[in-house]
Amino acid sequence: MFKRRACLPVLAILTLLLLTSVACSRKPKAQPRQYDIFGKVVSVEKASKQVTVAHKEIPGFMKAMTMSFKVKDEWALNVLEPGDEIGAVLVVDRDGAYLEQLSIQKNSGTQPEPAAKQGVRESQVGDIIPDFVLVSQDGKSIRMHQFRGRPLLLTFIYTRCPLPDYCIRMSNNFAEIASQLKQQQPDLYSHLQMLSISIDPEFDKPEVLRQYAASYAGEVDPKLTHWTFAGGTPDQVRRIAEFFGLSYLKENAQIVHSLRTVLTDSQGKVTAVYRGNEWKPADVIADLSREVVAEASRTKK
Repeated sequence: MFKRRACLPVLAILTLLLLTSVACSRKPKAQPRQYDIFGKVVSVEKASKQVTVAHKEIPGFMKAMTMSFKVKDEWALNVLEPGDEIGAVLVVDRDGAYLEQLSIQKNSGTQPEPAAKQGVRESQVGDIIPDFVLVSQDGKSIRMHQFRGRPLLLTFIYTRCPLPDYCIRMSNNFAEIASQLKQQQPDLYSHLQMLSISIDPEFDKPEVLRQYAASYAGEVDPKLTHWTFAGGTPDQVRRIAEFFGLSYLKENAQIVHSLRTVLTDSQGKVTAVYRGNEWKPADVIADLSREVVAEASRTKK
């Protein structure tokens, strides 16, 4: 009886220490960063709840440039027009960036210049990708024909992109796709090929791309067997970007750009086009699975 009573305080102390350890080990949730932003509205896209703004420099975060931002306030999307002057708070958290607390000064009739020249065409499902030439993270010349034989998932990024819902999200999505397949569907993972093309080739030289690759592919594909990062000359990159209808414009160290991710079959034919940043890794995994099954069926015939 004496021994049982003596154990109770010890058990209580151990429990308290365990709870204290767990509480101390919890990492505090990162607080969103907030910046004042001022600029002129270039375009308004109500369907995607986005507004493109030619904004002034945001001290400590971004040079003056033209960029698209999410707007959460429905009333603002119904009021905003190209040419309007705005002030707002830019909120940046781990999930993305958006504008809030907007103040609007209606335009004086002068329309702003477009943010970037649109691509002359946009690839469609069924198109065959030409044999474009690029340069890999290893400094080697690569051609699109080298990816024939297995499906290819392709997207565009640049390593200095500061916004979490643009290039960072594309790279995180690719890493998530590779991780899920490697752990849960190794047979499907064996068919996976991914290609991230930098639209800032003058800065994103092979050594820069290798460092960037280590950040995203280091754990899931350290030897880059399934995931290639590529740049090239500005003309080489521009040609492949325009084929997919991706527009971009360099302003200082930042690049104003749209988003485009594409899945091709083993013959280089486009089978799916994912526009913007709303697509999920699960969407691509499902499409990739269907493509592998279809390819197996064609091979049997």
